[in-house]
Amino acid sequence: MMSDRMYSLPFEHLMKWLLGERHVKTVYGVHHLYKADPSRTYTIFDRKLETPFGPAAGPHTQLAQNIAAAYAAGARFFELKTVQTLDGEDLPVAKPCIHADDECYNVEWSTELTVPKAFEEYVKAWFLLHVLAKEYGLGSVDGFQFNMSVGYNLEGISSPKIDAFIEGLKEASQTAIFQECRDWLLGHIHLFQNLTAEDVQAIPGTICNSVTVSTMHGCPPEEIERIATYLLTEKHLNTFVKCNPTLLGYEFVRKTMDELGYTHMAFTDRHFQDDLAYSDAVPMLQRLKKLGKDKGLLFGVKLTNTFPVDIKGGELPGEEMYMSGKPLFFLSMNVAKKLTDDFSGSLRISYSGGADAFNIKDIVDTGIWPVTVATTLLKPGGYERLSQIAGGLHRDDAPSFGGVDGEKIRNLLDRARKDAYYRPMPRVRQERKNDQPLPVMDCFMAPCSDTCPIHQDIPAYMTLVREGKYKEALEVILEKNPLPFITGTICYHTCMNSCTRNFYESPVEIRRNKLIAVENGYDAVMAELVPPAGNGKKAAVIGAGPAGLSAAYFLARGGVDVTVFEKNDAAGGMVRSFLCDKKGQITADAIDKDISLVEKMGVHIETDHGIGQYDELADFDYVLAACGVRGLVGAARPADIPGLIVIGDGHYGKTTSVVECIADGKRAAEAILNMPVSVDTELAADEEAVYSQRGQLIMAPEAGCDRRCLQCDAVCEVCTEVCPNRANMAVQVPGFLHRQIIHLDALCNECGNCRSFCPWQGAPYKDKLTIFRTQADMDDSTNPGILLIQPETGRFIVRLDGMKTEYTVGESGTSVLEEPVRKLIDTLFRDYSYVLW
Repeated sequence: MMSDRMYSLPFEHLMKWLLGERHVKTVYGVHHLYKADPSRTYTIFDRKLETPFGPAAGPHTQLAQNIAAAYAAGARFFELKTVQTLDGEDLPVAKPCIHADDECYNVEWSTELTVPKAFEEYVKAWFLLHVLAKEYGLGSVDGFQFNMSVGYNLEGISSPKIDAFIEGLKEASQTAIFQECRDWLLGHIHLFQNLTAEDVQAIPGTICNSVTVSTMHGCPPEEIERIATYLLTEKHLNTFVKCNPTLLGYEFVRKTMDELGYTHMAFTDRHFQDDLAYSDAVPMLQRLKKLGKDKGLLFGVKLTNTFPVDIKGGELPGEEMYMSGKPLFFLSMNVAKKLTDDFSGSLRISYSGGADAFNIKDIVDTGIWPVTVATTLLKPGGYERLSQIAGGLHRDDAPSFGGVDGEKIRNLLDRARKDAYYRPMPRVRQERKNDQPLPVMDCFMAPCSDTCPIHQDIPAYMTLVREGKYKEALEVILEKNPLPFITGTICYHTCMNSCTRNFYESPVEIRRNKLIAVENGYDAVMAELVPPAGNGKKAAVIGAGPAGLSAAYFLARGGVDVTVFEKNDAAGGMVRSFLCDKKGQITADAIDKDISLVEKMGVHIETDHGIGQYDELADFDYVLAACGVRGLVGAARPADIPGLIVIGDGHYGKTTSVVECIADGKRAAEAILNMPVSVDTELAADEEAVYSQRGQLIMAPEAGCDRRCLQCDAVCEVCTEVCPNRANMAVQVPGFLHRQIIHLDALCNECGNCRSFCPWQGAPYKDKLTIFRTQADMDDSTNPGILLIQPETGRFIVRLDGMKTEYTVGESGTSVLEEPVRKLIDTLFRDYSYVLW
């Protein structure tokens, strides 16, 4: 079993990684680099802030590269992951610890590093951000802030271990790690184009002048007040106290969750009984607010902590987990509303609870900021989502704090309550994994196509529709689907359940785009459609429903002379008799156009022609029955007639979907022809355009073309996006159409988040080729992977399928490794040496 302990990378390695990516214009894998306008800044704690948001205390502020990735994408306020006296190996954290398919749950709490190591991470991050600001031109060197987070009781916070942490972040310039970072930069100043030695010497040691108090559920009010008083009076820090959603009371929270549709969320009133009561909180906060003012410091609240719920569905190990995300928004904002009313808007509020690109501007407009986020960054897009947030907050003026507007909070809550976006995602859209193991290489695929029974090349025709190439789009569709009008109108579109955009906001309107293609490309395709030359074989198909028409189409395209016999006066089967004539879900004209397509391929359709006896079809080489679940051939059940090929609902033994019938007709045609009847279509992707969509939350248009396809077949990389620690990485290997995913063992703490969003059955952190840091790490794992043992010659230990071998870069004929693996290792050694630690 792989160790779930991550490493803290030396500053030298972090810098080599950063500079190693400079030529591809990414920062720790982040593509959207946000450049702030230094002339428009907020001010809090007497320091400037270019954007009033950033990552919450959690996985995205645990390691230096995480903080740098967030900064590169637009974050400027960093709530550092909480430290407590229980740390490192002594801190028990169940794994996996994150489950973020819809609303997010976690079972982690404070940093998994030791407190001294956490301190070093934050100092390294401080230097990285100064480098990014100056060398990359992303903003002002004084335009960002770190906010330390400490817990969970006064005894621990005042202990020598935590006191050294606090004092170190208040003034770090004399610490060993600060000097190490500064000396490395000065010793390598020739590597930089914009950063100067003077810039490095000017990096201040005053990293933090503010703190957020994190208290466990059940912490008594007198202890909270003592902690805040200590931090204000003894440590002279601007102080925010993190409050719990339990301030709202059990009945309100239960009713709110039920009304929003989160009835599956299980919790009792236990924490409500144990936690700080609202009636006690208000006078305590009034006293602390006055104390802060008397000391010339800012006091406020952080809203809110996560919400404890019971583990009922095996989401994570243990008995209790902590909820965040969209449902927490309603709890946190309601606490904000109550406190704003009781303090007449004067209480300063820092916020974290279901904030994302759709609501953060409105939150800030109420006067609530800074805002920190976590759940949105754990979903596909990851850190890339921050650039949209930053862009949405760009304004001509950055307002100073003038109080919190309670009416704006109420209006925001009212709008959100009516917004379907805040409702639970249907379970079927969270369960998109296929039943195949995750391959070590070449794993990119489009989940929509994989889910589709006929494996339509959806990204290809989505691209063509977006470009207005409707004829070409329809040709791609017809390669696997002879009924585009029908499927573009009444298909159950299971493909949309698997769309990656479900984890953004809503699935791409795949069926709508298909209909756009067929409506606009039909005439041009029909004008050029010509049946192929015959192969001398004849086939009869009994029944002109979707299965029969599809089998006939593919057989005819394979050169077979096909006749379809339909007992009714019009072809179309149940689509016509039920969905059209009775339900009105599709027009007869749409059905007729699909039938014309089939006929244009050379298929003969005889309506009003039932088959009384199987012997009537003796002159045909092949006979297929597509007469439904209860259909008969004469008086006999099709399944009882030897030699008769039963397809569609009759084959399945139940009523199925149109597209499943198409799939069965296609399979039957391939069996008869003994060859594939279609080819896959994958268009070369404009990677810049693909990456430009990553992390951007955009609701589907109400009508017209939906342009939001992420082209997952060309660029998947979801596992790289959702990893807070940057432990999954996409590398470009010469000769390969797609990038390859590698896993960096040193950075992984087995949170499990990449497994949640990978469309394969496997887990990237277990199944992808893993780069190990030491022999002990490799021995502690069963992953396929590599370990560099001779850097001067490029010699590696390689483990694949449980077997170890050694390989030297450049070997070919003497190596037992297959060429794709050799090429990947060669590329890593040549182009990505900065991650071969």
